[in-house]
Amino acid sequence: ATAAAGAGLLVTASTLSYAAAPAAGARKKRYAIVGLGGRSGMFRDAVLKTYAQYSEMVGYCDLNLGRLKLAQAKAREAAGVEVPIFEAKDFDRMVRETKPDVVIVTTKDATHSQYIVRAMELGCDVMTEKPMTTDEKKCRAILDTQRKTGRNCRVTFNYRYSPPRTQVKDLLMSGVIG
Repeated sequence: ATAAAGAGLLVTASTLSYAAAPAAGARKKRYAIVGLGGRSGMFRDAVLKTYAQYSEMVGYCDLNLGRLKLAQAKAREAAGVEVPIFEAKDFDRMVRETKPDVVIVTTKDATHSQYIVRAMELGCDVMTEKPMTTDEKKCRAILDTQRKTGRNCRVTFNYRYSPPRTQVKDLLMSGVIG
């Protein structure tokens, strides 16, 4: 539940071009993930399962071939889809071949900026887990690229969706308290 709630940011009405189920023939939003460590799971599951009617996973990219193959197998098991995999050195090729609308960056913090900047330069919007990057110079590069390309970069913070916080929101929304 925590992962689905946090990754729900991926497919909110403001992120999608439609708020309800897509009209017949409408294209699903296309996502690719770079960095397949622990942080990627909530995003992967949201795209492949929770919001599958709105979204599709079109590519995985990572330094570790074992993680790539594991993520690919999980996508096959969970959603019956074969997600193409790419080594980190082939990031540009992944974007060119799979044409994602959004690149989700869940690499180690120090490398966020290189993928954020490059994804925007290649015409994609970006979503990343906090921190956006690790120093002022990298932050400036991201902001400059965003201005230059007109692409969006969203920074998420999944802790706000931890079980205790989610439970408080559920209680407030149900009217039991508040």
